[in-house]
Amino acid sequence: MKPLKDIWSELSKPLPAGLGAQNIRPPVTPKELYELSYILHRSEFTHLAEGRANAVFRIKEPKDPSIPMGFFQGTLLRVPKATPDVTPCDYETLQDFQEKFIDVNVGREHIVPQLLVRITPAVANALNAKRDHALRAKGVKGDQSTIHAGYAMLVEDMGPSADYIALEFKPKWLAQSPMAPNDATRCRTCAREALRNGKLRKKGLKVSTPVCPLGLIHHDRRVVMSTIDRLAPRWSDRDRERLADALKESRVLERLRDLQEEGDPGDALFTHPSDPRFGLAMTLRDCSCFVRMPIDPDAPVIIKLADVDKKNWRQKQSYWQKRHDDLVDDGWYNEKEDLPIETACVLRLDYCLERGLDIPPAFRTRLKR
Repeated sequence: MKPLKDIWSELSKPLPAGLGAQNIRPPVTPKELYELSYILHRSEFTHLAEGRANAVFRIKEPKDPSIPMGFFQGTLLRVPKATPDVTPCDYETLQDFQEKFIDVNVGREHIVPQLLVRITPAVANALNAKRDHALRAKGVKGDQSTIHAGYAMLVEDMGPSADYIALEFKPKWLAQSPMAPNDATRCRTCAREALRNGKLRKKGLKVSTPVCPLGLIHHDRRVVMSTIDRLAPRWSDRDRERLADALKESRVLERLRDLQEEGDPGDALFTHPSDPRFGLAMTLRDCSCFVRMPIDPDAPVIIKLADVDKKNWRQKQSYWQKRHDDLVDDGWYNEKEDLPIETACVLRLDYCLERGLDIPPAFRTRLKR
């Protein structure tokens, strides 16, 4: 059985030109998948993190001379949670969606690789025990979700290590909503964050100025750098410059923007929510971007996307439509809220630059205004 790092390396290569989705070969054989499940059955786990529908664990391979030390190095186990009132897509569907839709349209080299495996009831019990202990240690009470035997995912670990520092962020909407008001001074992401911060402030909670994703694909390098300054404030100037160079070279965010625009050119949210291209656009508006910045200044920066799960449009449609109506009807696109919320949107920045007005404070250091 080859180490997982070799499988991740293979799955991080671009798909051969002209290869249709139906001709993509699986990265491992059925026999190797069986061996993986057997090794997992004898491994130890540490709870790492979780979201609403999934939990993530680190893996320590068993002490067995037939299994190479560090076999699972650079690999995490992602498992679905059975949660009341939540119906996520099954993992077989998610894997098929990534291989035949995401990899083909976005580019396999830009996606965090994953491998569909099965876990036994014994592994599920071990994971539940580790998870319960971790949640109790964090003071979490009343959680009713659990992990069952069945399909799970092995995924490449994009977190920090001895040789890398790491960054995770959500690119969100990299183009304005096609149904936003024509005179909007906030993009879709900043409008949504303003609404969210308004609710938090009414509860007396502290809020921070959101980072506008449009700054990451702006034509002005200074705007890009201002955005990265806020995404990675603890990074050195050199590493922030390296990230800007890597984003420009990969053009993965521009690819996301193009697919978002192609899949949602008008009012598909209300007229064609079941359209697969619209579904892809919404998936890419909610994915995560992982950056691994090597300590070695001559090594390449790694940028990959994850959380590219297929959206259940039947469950999401009403929520998406209501959110759009709220943003438009309550003036969040136009900064017409009763108590002003600072968002530092790039649309506002461009508006100010065109008219010679004072620019948002978040951009003043780089633009020296």
